Amino acid sequence: MENYRVTKALGQGTWGVVHMAEQIGSNRVVALKKIKSKTSGEGINFTAIREIKLLREFRHENIIELVDVFVTPDQAVCLVYECAETDLEKVLNNKSIPMSFSDIKQHLSSLLRAISACHDRWILHRDLKPDNMLFLKDGTMKLADFGLARMYGTPKQRLSPQAITLWYKPPELLLGSYEYSSAADMWSVGCIFAELLLRRPFLQGKQTDISQLDTIFTVFGTPNETNWPDHKALPLCARGLLWDDVPAIPFDEIFTGAPRDAISLLRSILALDPNMRFTASQSLSHPYFSNEPPPTPKEKLVLDTPS
Repeated sequence: MENYRVTKALGQGTWGVVHMAEQIGSNRVVALKKIKSKTSGEGINFTAIREIKLLREFRHENIIELVDVFVTPDQAVCLVYECAETDLEKVLNNKSIPMSFSDIKQHLSSLLRAISACHDRWILHRDLKPDNMLFLKDGTMKLADFGLARMYGTPKQRLSPQAITLWYKPPELLLGSYEYSSAADMWSVGCIFAELLLRRPFLQGKQTDISQLDTIFTVFGTPNETNWPDHKALPLCARGLLWDDVPAIPFDEIFTGAPRDAISLLRSILALDPNMRFTASQSLSHPYFSNEPPPTPKEKLVLDTPS
């Protein structure tokens, strides 16, 4: 800690409190996350070790840089990151900040580039949501908070379904799946894309997995042999949990002002069947990104209210 001067609290991450600090000597402004062990004498928090290992995999424009790591005398691990100015949740909640279709295209392409880099290295983020999409002063989006991230790809690898924030959680995890892939992250990407188009969270369940499934099936229709052939094998369905048969609501009726190519891409990402969801690389190759209008240059994004 002697190399840093803490200036103010920034917020709470998945596993620790985050502060703004200055690096003594360079005067670089950084974000410092302190992760304590759950119990005294337990040693260094394994979650911190996992996040350090994963972030050292990256030198990517759209993934937060891990600047430094050190351990305090009380066995807390401090992770030092480049410091961001704001995040997408704050931008979306500030209705005085305009957001054009060009802005949305820039935000989505940045997120897809970040998550494509993760998936290329067999890393699941497992907590994609607007407040984990940070912005630097120059408008660069940085994907952050890898506290729930895991490696995947081993055959029959079991991963906990207790991951991903509820409104961004895919139906296969809500139905108890222990075996899932990059498609789980892509559902979250689709929810963020929808939120950008609507300027509000798309699938707002009421605190429980069952309520979230009700919300999803009201929009996408009840799972069946056509839209999701394998759903009956998932734990909750295998135990006999059933839903009334309801049809899907056409996306054109929900996203009434959105361009057709945006709706086409959104449909391809937000498929009930995880096997049918577009990957990040497929999404980046969709005509949506080459059609007019072009993405707003990152340095021209409006990310705060003019003073």
